[in-house]
Amino acid sequence: MSGDNRPNDSFASDPLLAAVKVGALSGTAGLIYGGAAGVIKSPNPVIHSLSCGIHWFACGSTFWWLRSNIIKLHFQDQASSKERAYVSALSGGISGGLVTRLMGGRLIPGLVVFSLLGFCGQTAFNRVDAWQVERAQNPSNAKPFVQRMADSKWIPLRNLSDDEYRGILSEKLLGIEAEIALLDEKIEDLEKTRPASSAAER
Repeated sequence: MSGDNRPNDSFASDPLLAAVKVGALSGTAGLIYGGAAGVIKSPNPVIHSLSCGIHWFACGSTFWWLRSNIIKLHFQDQASSKERAYVSALSGGISGGLVTRLMGGRLIPGLVVFSLLGFCGQTAFNRVDAWQVERAQNPSNAKPFVQRMADSKWIPLRNLSDDEYRGILSEKLLGIEAEIALLDEKIEDLEKTRPASSAAER
């Protein structure tokens, strides 16, 4: 889904092979989902799992083949992020609607659902890809996840630098020293009053 051109990459250079690979991944996910759903709601979980696997394989491979060819032939592999999102929505709707219809389902719901999946999936991928590129270009601004959580205004914790931490410890140490000084003064006062009280008793 990325916008980078990689002419030496066999996955990108052969749309049919790429479509088969994407279809295999989709089919595997379909088998797993179909098996889990079949155990819950189908009297024949094996048949349900195979049906989902075939459905997802056909949708995934058709989607990727359509998308790759549209981007390659119409945009010469130079499509923008927004154009890729629209192409993914179009490819998802065509492939999902046709495959769903061939599998015995309804055309319009399949077209709408898979169009939304294609558009949302590509949009999410574009944002993650842009974030990774920005982070790679500005490594000094990349903060660890824990530090970003601590800097968030929604977290009731604050990230302290070493100097701030030393300052807080110094303030606490001064407070303890002041309390010790007050205790020393009280002890001296008690020691001064003790001989006078003992002499008065005698």
